[in-house]
Parts: sequence; C-alpha cells; structure tokens
Amino acid sequence: MKAALIQSYGPADTLRVAEVARPVPTAEEVLVRVHAAAINPKDTFIRKGRFRPFSGRSLPIQTGFDFSGVIEEVGASVRDVVVGQPVYGMLREVFHGRSCAEFLTVAPNQFANMPANLGFVEAAALPLAALTALQALRDDGGLSGSQRVCINGASGGVGSMAVQITRELGGHVTAISRAENHDFLHSLGASVCIDYREVDIRECDERFDVFFDVFGNHPFRAVRHLLNPGGTWVSTVLQPHVFVSALASRVLPGPNARLVVVKSNRQDLDLLRGWVESGALTPVVQEVFPLERIADAHRQQESKHTRGKIVIRIAN
Repeated sequence: MKAALIQSYGPADTLRVAEVARPVPTAEEVLVRVHAAAINPKDTFIRKGRFRPFSGRSLPIQTGFDFSGVIEEVGASVRDVVVGQPVYGMLREVFHGRSCAEFLTVAPNQFANMPANLGFVEAAALPLAALTALQALRDDGGLSGSQRVCINGASGGVGSMAVQITRELGGHVTAISRAENHDFLHSLGASVCIDYREVDIRECDERFDVFFDVFGNHPFRAVRHLLNPGGTWVSTVLQPHVFVSALASRVLPGPNARLVVVKSNRQDLDLLRGWVESGALTPVVQEVFPLERIADAHRQQESKHTRGKIVIRIAN
C-alpha cells in the first residue's frame, strides 16, 4: 500500500510517499481503507523532530492521526462493526501517526460511525480538532451554561471547532483572530471578535471564565488577570511554562491553568456526530491535497494562517 513517510527529521521535503506492507489487524482491531486524513500541527512537530525522544530515532516512520474511511476487515473479537461501514476517528498513539496511508488498523474505541451528512474529506477534518476543543472546554475548562470564553487562535482547526462547541454548550465567545476572519467567526457563533494586530487582549477590560489559548502565545502569567475567580486558562502547547503553570495553580489560590491532552474515544466521537447531523457543528476545510502532495500540505499547515483544516485525499 502507499503511505506517507518521514524519511528524516527536518523540513517538509523529508516527506515521501512509498510502498509499505499493508497492516494486518489483530483479533481486537479492524482494518480501515482510508479515504481521507487531516493534517494537524502535531504532525509537523513530529516531522521536525521536536518529540524525537518519544517518536524514536529509527526512521522512516509513518504520519497522520485523523482519518475517515470504510471498514475493510473485522477482527474475530470485534462486535457491532461490519465490513463496508463508513467511519471516522483519531488514532490514540501520541507520537506515532499512521493515517496518511491507504490502510490502517485501529481498535474500535478509537472510531465511530461517520456523520451521515458528511463526505469523507469533511469527516476527516473533525476528530482531533473537535475532540481537543470539546475536552479543553468541557473537561479542563468546566464550561457549562452562559459562561464567557476567550479563544485565542479562533480561525484555525481547533479554534473554529471551539467557537461552535462553546456556542452549543451555551457559552459566550470572544474570538481573537485577524480582521479578515471576523465575518467567518461571527457566522460560527462568536459574539465578539478582536484583531490581535489592533488590540492587545492583555489590556482588555473584559473578564472570562475560560481563556483557551489555542495559538499558544499568551502564557498563563500574562493573561491570568483576565480570568474570573475560579476561571481556567487552557493551553494546547507542550511547553515547560505550561506544565509549571498547571502544577502551580493546583496548590495556589486563584484561577486555574490546564494543558489539554486529547483522548480519542467513541463516546465523544458519537456526541460530535450528533451535533454535526443536527447542524450544530460544521467542519471547516480550507484546502484538500492528494497524498502525493503531503509536503505542500505540511507547508500550508506551518504557515499558521490556515482557516480550518488541511485534508489529504487518499481514495476517491
């Protein structure tokens, strides 16, 4: 089968598409024929070698975590899954992706039935971004009811999901993004939009119950004063200052700091599917690349000016 491989740690040019052995599912797994896979910042970080102590020194390695496709084969111990079933999901492995390939094996608790009103490209754009936003806001941020949420980096993959999920959970959204994205963000449910080039959020008079730092350039110490008592700052970034802030806030009074560690699970994927099918949640796809152009897809992701998601089409 064809698969995208990281040949060596470095720039996007180190990515190659090559023939590799088709995986064989265990009794507890299924084999998925992948139709589409999404690109995430995590993929580019692994490719650059940022997580080399965990992703290993033995190269090449495969890449990609999000996927949509069709069940090709079912392990002997797997129940309630049938061949031909359209599914979408996210691999639970933290540093070893495999979804940018024609086939992958996966355990049943890491995928769910695909939303009936989506194609494979749109479905592949959902899992990691939407699961991250949901778990950051609901689980780490404790969002419920009409709380006020600030989302920094609101127009990207996770941010665009966070705006919609905040709205669905009853929250009020202040979105930070370039002015060119403000109409788009209002259409997703943002009540207030701030252009970071014109307004420094740190000098804002508004107070928030949750500050979701998707982009990763507003440390807890810099925006702590914007949080209400008992409010929570949530980051997606694996950086030392995030761990320090999260540990300190557990023993010191005042607002909380948290790092969201996304977990793939069928229950949340089913919840997201329900929201999509009801029209409450819509995946946003900026551009679709064929597998052979995965290096270009990584370059676009690294531009940090992507609206929504970049998706790789693997099968027509």
